[in-house]
Amino acid sequence: MSTFIELLRQHHSAIKRHYYAQMNGDMHRAIGAMLRCKTEQQGRSQWFCSHCHQGDRLPLSCGHRHCPQCQQRTTSDWLQRQQQKRLPVHYFMVTFTLPYQLRVLARHQPKATYNGMFKVASGVLK
Repeated sequence: MSTFIELLRQHHSAIKRHYYAQMNGDMHRAIGAMLRCKTEQQGRSQWFCSHCHQGDRLPLSCGHRHCPQCQQRTTSDWLQRQQQKRLPVHYFMVTFTLPYQLRVLARHQPKATYNGMFKVASGVLK
């Protein structure tokens, strides 16, 4: 099975060609970090065992918060902590979808757009 990073590397040219103009700087930085993660471009750390005198060079991870290679353990730990905080009640999920016409605005002004959307959603639920 392919990982997300393998798929990203395999299709990066097509993604860039089709979606580059629609992506903001944060998205470009995230993709760049994920593409460099655990590669020679990212660098390596050298480890040496003073007991057995064996050494190894391990690729460095990018540490980006959206990178599935770096954050899987962090995400699992966070999820476990959240599960422990759950109250003994029934939960339900409500989904609010941003209308298609506002998605361009959301790409260019995400903070203002989503703040407004959450304000409206909060009012609807009250």
